[in-house]
Amino acid sequence: MSREAGLTLVEVLVAMLLVLIVIAASTTFVIRGRAAHRTGEAVAQLEEALDAAFSLLVDEIRLAGYLGLAPPATTVAGSSSLGGTERSDLVVAGSCGSSLAHDLGSPIVAVNAAYAARAGVPLGCRASPEGRALPLADTLVLRHASTEPTRAVTGRLQLETNLRAAALSANGVAALGPDARRHDLEIGVYYVSRDSTGRRDWPSLRRKRLVGGARPSFQDEELVSGIADLQLKVGLDDPVDSDLAVDRWIDPDEPTIGGTPRAIRLELEVQSDVPERDQPGMKRRKRVSRVVELRNAGALP
Repeated sequence: MSREAGLTLVEVLVAMLLVLIVIAASTTFVIRGRAAHRTGEAVAQLEEALDAAFSLLVDEIRLAGYLGLAPPATTVAGSSSLGGTERSDLVVAGSCGSSLAHDLGSPIVAVNAAYAARAGVPLGCRASPEGRALPLADTLVLRHASTEPTRAVTGRLQLETNLRAAALSANGVAALGPDARRHDLEIGVYYVSRDSTGRRDWPSLRRKRLVGGARPSFQDEELVSGIADLQLKVGLDDPVDSDLAVDRWIDPDEPTIGGTPRAIRLELEVQSDVPERDQPGMKRRKRVSRVVELRNAGALP
């Protein structure tokens, strides 16, 4: 008598168990792969934001104090100290602060834990986009001539320079003779806002930048979103030694006590908007510092 071949119930259950094990292993592999992808995406986002912010800030700090053909620290005709009265033909529109663009005797100003043009002097124009500067973040003000010469433009603050002198103008009229060269005046006030353009509660590195128009004015622009903090230190060279190296670091509001500023230490914190795998409410953060040598003599008062 013949018997038909087939699977027993035990064999079927074993086969089903093996299939379930394979499915579970595959699912775990996919979940881990997606988590690794999210982590890699978050790290890449942090690195990209830091690279962009440092690249811009480092270049601008190195240029601070550059006056075209004139030596750094040359007294500029038409300049005036912060808070002073602007010359009538050089007036800047808006209310960021009197002589904010004209204080060329202070090419670099670092302000500790305040949205301000200088310690104790708040900026008159509000932080953008919603008027909420990040508390305790530092502010950095940089002033210099543009790297490339340009043509005379009415309504734009410009520096006319030769090897001996420098003068501010906003009407395109030459004052220093045929051997002079003209550069746009570049002023940037760098700060951290609580918000980004079109996105509330997402921080950003921003800049109030001097631009031209019917009259010179300051324009706010977003530089890098995700930057959550900016901290500054000033590196001083003490006069007791013969080298030019930094001997100590101070906060921007500390007295230099005879030391000569040689460098700025930038510290940036950035955050990612990619949620962490095990803590969905948490965002990855990274804090990095970089030292920038001051290239132009007299860059800090």
